[in-house]
Order: sequence, then structure tokens, then C-alpha cells
Amino acid sequence: MRKLELQTSWGNLLLVGGSRAGEGSLLLLPQFRLALDAGFPLRALVPMEQVVVSHGHTDHLAGLLAWAAQRQLQNLGPARVYALEPLSQQLRQLLQLGAAMESGKPYLVDVVRVTAGQTVHLRPDCVLRFFLTSHWTPTLGVVLSWHKRQLKGEFWGLAPEAIRDLRQKGIEVSETVEVPLFAYLADTGPEILEKESWLAGVEVLVVECTFLRPQDRERARRFGHIHLDDLRSWLPFVHNRHWVLTHLSRRHRLGPASKTIRQALATEHGPQVHLLNVEWP
Repeated sequence: MRKLELQTSWGNLLLVGGSRAGEGSLLLLPQFRLALDAGFPLRALVPMEQVVVSHGHTDHLAGLLAWAAQRQLQNLGPARVYALEPLSQQLRQLLQLGAAMESGKPYLVDVVRVTAGQTVHLRPDCVLRFFLTSHWTPTLGVVLSWHKRQLKGEFWGLAPEAIRDLRQKGIEVSETVEVPLFAYLADTGPEILEKESWLAGVEVLVVECTFLRPQDRERARRFGHIHLDDLRSWLPFVHNRHWVLTHLSRRHRLGPASKTIRQALATEHGPQVHLLNVEWP
């Protein structure tokens, strides 16, 4: 499991998790008690109160039953799972079956069906919005936005005393600005990068990079995944502060693959590149 602490305009954002295609992918945001996918039964997953299951592949949800059972065992209280339909109904049945096999009470987990465009408030100033990615099966991506209060542009440069006088006169000097802080694409093909052009401006972008070799370009297309060449082609057009890469294929050894990725995406002014790929035990 890897741990990243990334500088953003919101503050330092903590990411914990790991990924390997076909084996397990999960990403935790402990500051929000939020898990994005639950593909491996990590102890660190248990305290998360909300889990987004992006799609129905086992390497993205294999840890879900263990998460629910451990929360029940430790009396951690209610939790929620978000998923598309019909997966949400299937996950509800899975959790009911898991509780029944344990001969215990139903898990205190509410499975919520979500649709593209729907939002969830994680805290008063931070909102999670769902969108569809371009994998070969229906798949959820999420964007975490920070609703930041700041001084209106027309008042920039005024002395503090002048701003105070305006407030005393009942003039609204502040406004709320939405800052796209973080986005998670789960499994996806490169089409999403053009379809959702705003992704180029998110501060932290978690994006898969499954295949690296030139001969695997067609395989990536066929199975709805991103190839290293796709990211290299997109790199000149982005303004992201951080890229966090996931979902490396088992076709690639971790060490040499990490070196290849870093060399291919190294730029002077581009995003900082971080890797969440791991060798699961």
C-alpha cells in the first residue's frame, strides 16, 4: 500500500491505496472518510464511512464484504456505498448474503443508487459529483470540488478598512468559487479525456495507465483502458498539478514499468507524476 500527501490549494490532500489490474484497486481519502473502490481487504479501508464502487469487476470490489463485516464487528456505525444501477442492487444482495453467511445482523450499510451528474456533500465546503467514464462496462468516475469563499474580483486591491466599510454598508464583497480539486477516473479508455475536457484543469487527477508497450495499443482500446502513449499525447494540453497513475497490467514488472512511465511523462512544467501501483501479497 502506498501513501501520498499532495499539496493543493485546499491544503495537503492525503491519498492511501494501491492498484494492480486484475488483482485489486482501491484509493482512500482518510480526511473525508471516503474510499474509491474497494478491491482489496485492507485494514485501512475499515474506517472509511463511504465507498464508491466504480463498476462490477472483482478487482474493484473484492474487499467490500470484509469492510462491511469488520465495521459491524468493531461497532463503527452506519456506512454508505454508492454505485450505478443495476450494480447497486447486486451489491445490496451481496451484502445481505454476506451477513446471512455470518449468521449475524444485517450490515449497517446503505447502498445508494447514483446517476451521472448526481452530487453528494462530503462536508459543508466539499462536494462529490459522479460522471461516467468510457470503460467497456458502465463505470463511475468522481470529482471532488471545493466550494471556496473569496473576495470578489472588483474589490481586489482594496485596503482592509475599505472592505470592512463595504461590509458594514451591507454590500456583499465575497463570492463562492468552485475549485475542482480531485478526480478519479477508475477504469476508462482515453475518450474520457476529450469528452470531459475540464479534467485537464483538476488539481489532482487519478488516471489509469494499464499498458505501456506499443504492441498493446490495440488491446488497450479493445478493453477500454488507457495506454501510456495516450497520456503522453495529452500531456501538453493539461494544467493539472498532480497525476496519480493506477491499474498497471500484470504484463509489466513493477520496477521497470515505473521507470518507463516516469521517463515518458517527465516534463519541466507538467504535472508531478505519482504511482500507486503495487505488488499485492
